[in-house]
Amino acid sequence: MDLSALITRGFAMSDRTLWLLMVERGACSTSGLSTDDWYPVSGSAEAARREAADAIAVCSGCRVREQCLELALRNWAVGQHGVWGGTVPAERERLRAGRIAQLTRVLARNRDADLSLCGAGSTGG
Repeated sequence: MDLSALITRGFAMSDRTLWLLMVERGACSTSGLSTDDWYPVSGSAEAARREAADAIAVCSGCRVREQCLELALRNWAVGQHGVWGGTVPAERERLRAGRIAQLTRVLARNRDADLSLCGAGSTGG
């Protein structure tokens, strides 16, 4: 998955809009699976994917899968649990860590550029 696309995808939509899409169009809402099927208990990604295979299969054909994943990454209090966008918590933790690292690099570059602009405009003492 392209991390740069994940970083910018969905920012044009508010959280409220993403939630509405999930409720109205999410395949999970009509899947017939039990709540337990959506919440693997294993910590490792591989074991959690095995436990949640039925839920992940539902996600694979969902038309709002990307928006679901974006919502989980933005709202970590809920996104750190269960299956969201066809991913399990350990996978989203890695995506989230990568997103944070990339945003930190961008902010540092911007700060450095701002500092060099400020320094270029100074006349010294």
